[in-house]
Amino acid sequence: MTMRDEFDKIEWLKSRFELGAEPDGVVVGIGDDAAVFDFGSRPTIITVDTQVERVHFRRDLISFVDVGRRAMVAAASDVWAMAAMPSASTVALTLPADLSEQHFQELIEGLAGAASATGARVIGGNLSRGEALSVTTTVFGLPIERPVTRNGARVGDAVYVTGTLGAAALGFAILDAKRTDLEHAEHFIERWRRPPINGWAAKTLATLATAAVDVSDGCLQDLEHVCAASGVGAMLHADTLPTAPGHAIASRSLGLDPRELALAGGEDYELLFTAPTSSDAEAIATKIGEINASGTVNVVDAGGRPVAVSRSGFRHFS
Repeated sequence: MTMRDEFDKIEWLKSRFELGAEPDGVVVGIGDDAAVFDFGSRPTIITVDTQVERVHFRRDLISFVDVGRRAMVAAASDVWAMAAMPSASTVALTLPADLSEQHFQELIEGLAGAASATGARVIGGNLSRGEALSVTTTVFGLPIERPVTRNGARVGDAVYVTGTLGAAALGFAILDAKRTDLEHAEHFIERWRRPPINGWAAKTLATLATAAVDVSDGCLQDLEHVCAASGVGAMLHADTLPTAPGHAIASRSLGLDPRELALAGGEDYELLFTAPTSSDAEAIATKIGEINASGTVNVVDAGGRPVAVSRSGFRHFS
């Protein structure tokens, strides 16, 4: 199919995002001035995330399929962090003049596949021309039981995180340095290109988490967000941070501090949450610290000595 203009693209998008029966709540999907969604009486989670070329990704390091997938999963991760499940989404695309039709279709394939995998059925969006490729994804979700926010952490709670930390930042560093010869390089590269789908963990958060956040900017910085919102502090144990096999060796081979990558690397899109210590929490996540009344987040080593960290995570405008 040759897509000559915006409207040809919209027609193709409409057909591509037809992924089966209409999900509950969709009254009007793609093709009108706006989507219509019946939210009913339940609270609705709404989040938006933007992936911008040369800020979040570079074309020489990632496929267009993975750009699309990454954009959708990054937005869905915010919904899971609130113990909710994605139910619909809208996508706004800014397309540069040099983006080929093939690459456009690959981008949509990635978005469509991730929309299906996460449950965030695409029901509308926008197309425009711009200087750089950007994908803005708005995801709507419904809480499994109640929305879990950042402001519920309590003194005495444990701090948990799903998956591993620092792998995505290490994967980007490997690509940037062109060191794909390193052992386990493919795993780390894949973690940067394809964030994890953590909907399964959201179901446990719904039953026990007091506060939660997705780890997008860096474990330390995101925990600081939780503590600030909750009016508490935390002790974070650096030696308990979960990392993937080969993390330390690969990091040092690139002249990077493996501990700092795990603390502040960012783009892990794992779920960090606080909860009373329990076997249910430990079944899905690693305990990495405790909430206290200090008002600050302190990092210590196995001997209880303070760990100096040069940065806490990624900041867009600093």
